[in-house]
Amino acid sequence: MQMKQGQLPFLTPIRGIAALIVAFFHARLILFPQWKEEIAGVTQFLENGYLWVDIFFILSGFVMMHVYQSTFAKGNSLPKWRAFMWLRFSRIYPLFFITFAVLFLWEYYKLQHQIGFYGGALFEAWGANGIPPFTGPFNRTEAVLPNLLLLNGITSQSLSWNIAGWSLSIEWLCYLIFPVSMFVIRQPARNTVWLPLAVFITIGGLVFLKGNLDITSTYQAFLRGLCGFSLGMWLCQFQVSSRAKRWMNHDVLLFVLIAALVAVLHFSVTVSTTMITYVLFALLVLVGAHQVQRPSLIQSLLDNRFTQYLGDISYSIYLWHAVILLTGVEILHHINPGWTAWWYAQTDVLTVMTGILAFTLLLLAVSSMSYHLIERPAMKRLRRFGGSQKSAQVSQA
Repeated sequence: MQMKQGQLPFLTPIRGIAALIVAFFHARLILFPQWKEEIAGVTQFLENGYLWVDIFFILSGFVMMHVYQSTFAKGNSLPKWRAFMWLRFSRIYPLFFITFAVLFLWEYYKLQHQIGFYGGALFEAWGANGIPPFTGPFNRTEAVLPNLLLLNGITSQSLSWNIAGWSLSIEWLCYLIFPVSMFVIRQPARNTVWLPLAVFITIGGLVFLKGNLDITSTYQAFLRGLCGFSLGMWLCQFQVSSRAKRWMNHDVLLFVLIAALVAVLHFSVTVSTTMITYVLFALLVLVGAHQVQRPSLIQSLLDNRFTQYLGDISYSIYLWHAVILLTGVEILHHINPGWTAWWYAQTDVLTVMTGILAFTLLLLAVSSMSYHLIERPAMKRLRRFGGSQKSAQVSQA
């Protein structure tokens, strides 16, 4: 039975969990670099945290196909495409621009007061601290326009300004070609079985060439994102029988998928472990999309009010975590360099865990306020500005 338009509640918590993992992946470099090697010696889970960006691409492709395929089922047109793009623009751009503006204004303040870049102990070891404003390593003048146009992901130096924005740029490009790619993928999955094969071959090739999938720039980043986005679209067309759905709705399968993901991500990256992770991501999305409410321990742990809300604010988590990390450490160091010197000298487990907890609570608080005061109101206002005609032409999501 093919997916029908409606809610996919189990996929929402996955977004929130993935956003937090990516936040900690970056935090390990700035917030607690003194523990980076020690943690990596025990498990590679945080070192492999960048891979959770790929589940964003898969989820996005799945949801876009799930929501919009009926809109374009009877044909495409320029007005439909414009309406679709306006809805996507109103969803992703306002908050992205706000986070960019915060970083830009802070960089301007640094310029006025001759404050150099400070990224903590690890960046100091790399010789990056002290770089003048607007010259790097992230906040560069030449990267302003590509960021504002959401083209930063395909440049050679995509990790600029809000460093999480490279994937947003790639997703925006996927949106641009979504109505066209949908005509290829909207067939039953059995007729397009070549697509997942092409995706896995491409992803395997990228990992083989680079050694991992931490690819964030040029056409290779676009290929990475397009693979996940297309795979998600294809999964939405995957026909699941009633018998298979009953089999999917068991705690055992969910537990095996989650345990397998944790186990694979525990080890160092190889081509094979990356491909296994990618397959597990796809299966988690497919199985998660077909979950139904039932008495279930795992489902109650993964799908509850907190995890649903975490998924709701996941976009804010994803965009604000880098801003908090990059500006926060610079502001603290500017106010009192002794604070940061003291912090990076700490190796006590309780002290570091307290710092990580404080960062997590701050991130959740900022993201919650951002969701309610910026993200949702800006989207609604822009969609009203777009007019009722556009809203009627394309389903909103």
